[in-house]
Amino acid sequence: CELSLNGGDVLQIEVAREGGEIALAVSGKKGGEPYTGNDLKSCVFTVTVSETDEYLIRITGKNATGKVTVKKVESGGN
Repeated sequence: CELSLNGGDVLQIEVAREGGEIALAVSGKKGGEPYTGNDLKSCVFTVTVSETDEYLIRITGKNATGKVTVKKVESGGN
């Protein structure tokens, strides 16, 4: 999916993995890559983007079951 974010915006990412492997990458069209993770376990964490951009959120899996939720929880003060 694609999100338009401003510098300082915070994403909350929740991974509920039941099986298999889940990988997640957040990358901006200008080249920024605020997060890349492979073989994620069940967890909740945040990612803060440093610049205003269109961000691609790419979720990939191998025999994966469960869910990944991404939501903006805080707006940057730019």
